[in-house]
Amino acid sequence: MAEYHVFVVSDGTGETATKMSKAALLQFTPRNTIFTRHSNVRSIEMIREVVKDAHRDRALVIHTFASQELRRAMEEACQDRNVPSHDLLGSLFETLQAFFGISPTEKPGLLHQVDDDYFERVDALSFTVRHDETRSADGLHEAEIVLVGVSRTSKTPLSVYLAQEGWKVANMPVVIGDKLPEELFQLDQSRIVGLTITPERLAEVRKARLSRLGTADSTYADLKRVTEELEYCRKIFDQNPRWLRVDVTGKSVEEIASEILDKIVGKERRLQ
Repeated sequence: MAEYHVFVVSDGTGETATKMSKAALLQFTPRNTIFTRHSNVRSIEMIREVVKDAHRDRALVIHTFASQELRRAMEEACQDRNVPSHDLLGSLFETLQAFFGISPTEKPGLLHQVDDDYFERVDALSFTVRHDETRSADGLHEAEIVLVGVSRTSKTPLSVYLAQEGWKVANMPVVIGDKLPEELFQLDQSRIVGLTITPERLAEVRKARLSRLGTADSTYADLKRVTEELEYCRKIFDQNPRWLRVDVTGKSVEEIASEILDKIVGKERRLQ
């Protein structure tokens, strides 16, 4: 199988461009693709060296430069060596400049700079890890979102995803016969999310989990048992009508997180 080389070049970390490129690549049939990231490329000399290597490897160059001068230098260098390239930021900058009526600062690395926002996200992630599958009410009042649901309803991955967006998240398992802590009902009830799923899908997820662990638990993934757990959970949700109820069946973590934030914070929320 032929190899395809993609050079991701940036005057910052190149992380955003790499993620975007890989996401786009998923829409094509599987290819033997090698990604090479060139970060902190901030001179014309460095650009020429990268393009020289790209020409050698017959690579596609995907670049994100905050500097207009460097964007132009990259395009010219690629044209000179007949190297295919794509500018991820240039046209967007032009559109935003027209919209806002001001020029971009052209300062590289702003997205990944270490600032107060960065430390807030780290703090949110730390909080979320401490309050994963918790039955304790310790520090629960600090939670901005609380996820409640039976085992394997995506509570943990969803919590971590939201934490990376800057939200302090706690999640609590619903177990037949176990009461949820009283402190949960003293919080702002509009920030509590009850996660639901179809019994059939939950049984499938649990079976897959047991298979990965090499464990044979006859009750954990049993459809009858799963249905009983979900019915017990539903009764709790019915007793708390202010809780947001979200069905996670067949949805990705990103989709579920977006639905939760749309309903709790609003579609017109500012960037975190």
